[in-house]
Amino acid sequence: MLEAALSEIGASGWGSLSVERIAERSGVHKTTIYRRWGGADQVVLDALLNRGSEGIPIPDTGTLTGDLLALGRLIATMISEPVGRAVATAVLVEADSPTLSSLAQVFWSERFSRAAVIVERAIERGEVSGRADPNGMIEALASQIWFRIMMRRGAVTDDWISSVVDRTIDISA
Repeated sequence: MLEAALSEIGASGWGSLSVERIAERSGVHKTTIYRRWGGADQVVLDALLNRGSEGIPIPDTGTLTGDLLALGRLIATMISEPVGRAVATAVLVEADSPTLSSLAQVFWSERFSRAAVIVERAIERGEVSGRADPNGMIEALASQIWFRIMMRRGAVTDDWISSVVDRTIDISA
């Protein structure tokens, strides 16, 4: 049902999302969805949180640079996949939707707090100053990748991600 919700957003957009369409796509009865989630919005939130935690695991390579490179690659891959691109497009297109905006805030807050451990470990190892902002560094990395893929439709190579990681670390040092 979670994948069905994300697929439905990709196929029809946020505005057409409904419990009925998710039920049809997933092959379950709509009462099952209502009973478990209460509505389409909560299914989408669970789907996004699930995809964020499973699709983008938090790397632990032993170095800040290695962790940020691995995270950057995972983010780029997820956004570039069909369902990831469709969800990202829906978030951008429907940015004025109060419901979607609220769901996005919960998703990003959870996602950044999970990924902040990368920077927290680097602070403990002495790789960056204790004044470094873990959420800010993760946001700096992710936002550049999102902008490059979604707004500029530019290529995201390992060399480019490496340069983004270097800039992210430099501004936080």
